[in-house]
Amino acid sequence: MSLEITPEDFYKNAMAKQERVFCFHAIMTTSTGIWLADNPLLFSLPLLLFQIVVVFIFTRISHSILRHLSIPIVISQIIAGILLGPSCIGRIKPIERILFSPRSWEQLNTISLLSFMLFLFLIGLKTDLSMIPKAGKKAFAIAICTSFFPFAIIALTGFLLKSSIPLRFKQRFLIANLASSWSMTSYTVVSCVLADLNLLTSKLGRLAMSATLITEFTNLFITAVIGSYLLGSKGDSALMGVTSMAAFLGFMAFLVFVARPLTILAIRKTTPEGGMLDEACFIGVILLAFVCGFVSELIGYHATMGPFMLGLMLPGGAPLGVTMVEKLERLVVGVFLPVFLASAGLRLDLWTLGDRVEEWMILFFYLMIGVSAKFVGGVVPCFYCKMPMRDCLAIGLMMISKGIYEIDSACRWQDNRIVDRKLFTVLVLAIVVVGGGSAPLVKHIYRPEDRFVAYKRRAIQFLKSNSELRILSCIHGQEHVNGMLTLLDSAHPTALSPVCLYALHLKPLAGRAATLLTPYTRHRTPFDASAASDSDHIFNAFLQAEQLYTGCSILPYVCISPYASMHEDICSLALDKKVFLIIVPFHKHLAIDGSVSAPIPAIQAVNSAVLRFAPCSVAVLVNHGLAAESSAFRAGGIPHAAVYFFGGPDDREALALGLRMAEDSSVGLTVVRFRLPNASMEGTEERLDERMMEDVRIRKSDGSRVVYREEVVKDGEGTVAVIREISVRFSLLLVGRGDGKETELTSGLSIWSEFAELGTIGDLLASTDFGGRVSTLVVQQQRRVAGNGQPESVRMGKAVKNEVDEEDD
Repeated sequence: MSLEITPEDFYKNAMAKQERVFCFHAIMTTSTGIWLADNPLLFSLPLLLFQIVVVFIFTRISHSILRHLSIPIVISQIIAGILLGPSCIGRIKPIERILFSPRSWEQLNTISLLSFMLFLFLIGLKTDLSMIPKAGKKAFAIAICTSFFPFAIIALTGFLLKSSIPLRFKQRFLIANLASSWSMTSYTVVSCVLADLNLLTSKLGRLAMSATLITEFTNLFITAVIGSYLLGSKGDSALMGVTSMAAFLGFMAFLVFVARPLTILAIRKTTPEGGMLDEACFIGVILLAFVCGFVSELIGYHATMGPFMLGLMLPGGAPLGVTMVEKLERLVVGVFLPVFLASAGLRLDLWTLGDRVEEWMILFFYLMIGVSAKFVGGVVPCFYCKMPMRDCLAIGLMMISKGIYEIDSACRWQDNRIVDRKLFTVLVLAIVVVGGGSAPLVKHIYRPEDRFVAYKRRAIQFLKSNSELRILSCIHGQEHVNGMLTLLDSAHPTALSPVCLYALHLKPLAGRAATLLTPYTRHRTPFDASAASDSDHIFNAFLQAEQLYTGCSILPYVCISPYASMHEDICSLALDKKVFLIIVPFHKHLAIDGSVSAPIPAIQAVNSAVLRFAPCSVAVLVNHGLAAESSAFRAGGIPHAAVYFFGGPDDREALALGLRMAEDSSVGLTVVRFRLPNASMEGTEERLDERMMEDVRIRKSDGSRVVYREEVVKDGEGTVAVIREISVRFSLLLVGRGDGKETELTSGLSIWSEFAELGTIGDLLASTDFGGRVSTLVVQQQRRVAGNGQPESVRMGKAVKNEVDEEDD
């Protein structure tokens, strides 16, 4: 029997599935170049490369404009495709014929789907499945309501108004497909939107991600069951339905009991501690993802299902997740995925909406009904749990986010002729409107920093001498450990004056989508060798130091978060633990050879955000030598400290911390007060400063190791001269950050200031041009107190009264 197909048969079969048939040369891959009269854009490879470049440029331009409106990058890329398509530029026939000719669609779609498949594999790999068992009742309630409400409302509306539904909708089961697809909230979409808005670490962000992960995981198995039932309900094909379900379960079993253990075993055997995956292991995992994509197509599912489920089963984080993100994500997400999203815009044509207006308006009506029901489904359980109305609205808006999942569904519907080009246009426009509108509204409504406000003063100045001092010490790496331990030693922990130190190891989010803030446990994840090793080394030093004191308790925590929102975890932990002082390391430190390390802008941004939003006092440690002295730990790490006092709340806080250190008999303290000649003492601030000085004089008269001296200077030049002369005598300098306003004592210094987070004097002391190698602690007193809008009452230290007194918890 001949396998040849006649042109008539080919045309007949093609017309059964597609609207048009195109004829072109079968083999036109590479061009010989313009010098031999070839047009490269008529050949597959150069045309594909040119299309990728054009799409990349347009998507970048689109997002650079729309990101200022908080529009997600996915929506920006779809809009770029619309601009390139027949709705705009592509309507020009020469451009359409040359740039996006029909013969290039197949190769463009193939590249698009391959990138989408790898993207979902990366999303699955970065997903932490432990979020599901850890999710509370609130997350489960949101997941159920946001899935059931829209499905029920769309189905009920379709039943009640079935007489008005067009016949084409009924024949293609469009309303049923719409109810099924748009009732699900995609974890992929929500995690991408929250990442764009820097809300991954927020309380509502974590809640929304838990709810969507529950929804997506449940939907996968429901889809498998329903698909197998429908397949088995067709005539005599009951065995086929059972076989389909068995194939799905077998595939899941392969991922859980074969793919995951073998991959973890290979990583343990081939990857050194703290290292990246070797080349063979990396390629093996990629090939395994391709195999899973092929198998999922083989058993009747989309090719993206297999790689996504494989990613879910494999361990995220280091080293697997970090390596995949490092080597694969930039190429997939930055170059190829925009082609997938832009191709959706290339498919639609706004000019088709002029025909059969009533038909597409019915579709749009059902879309908006589903979105509204999903929004209500997100708000109702939050409102029932007595969450603030702003938070309820924000959750509702997060749950109606639309993006890449809905685009994929719309493209599949068009390929399967469930919708034509006009209805596809309506679907994509609805995705753009809802997805592009919900994200900016979330950004406007929900500001997680607003909750980082204490109801009482949390400053050392107002802490009784025999009260427990709670400190949150932030560590990015092992180079910050020694300085923090030396400060702990100088904080004078005793049984009568205890210190509780929360040691927080901060690590940037890599290889995973969900953030983490949790108490440290040794080797919490056996496959996460590098992360466990870093935290072990850091916390071992702290836990050993804890054994030296009777009045010190150290509680280690680990935070894995993007730098852009890392301050939220720091402030949240400080608020929950009722911390009085947060200590963060400066973004430059002294290396072993005496040189100053290169600045790390990400850490600088974290420090600035902590100073802005902290619910308590904050200190920035500029370590210029404490690391060397800490080798004599517990033998007087800071033999002599000094406080440079210029006046104001920050300087008073620095002085209060210095006096706390001076309670240790091994620490000497010198208080240097800078004053103008004939300075007035009539103002409120001056009276408060004088009250602090009285305490210093009392301690001096009691014979403690406190030295008080005054320096009368006329201007900033005199201040610099005094500081330059006496700073070398001390091991640690404590200064207040200040409010940034220039005074006569600091006149002319602010123009040379390089780091605003240190203040004028702190920046001077930290500068390598100043010539000093003395460590500096720049202190800022608590700025944010709920219910107190009067700066004078804040400075006077009056406790803020509130019906909910969280200090008494």
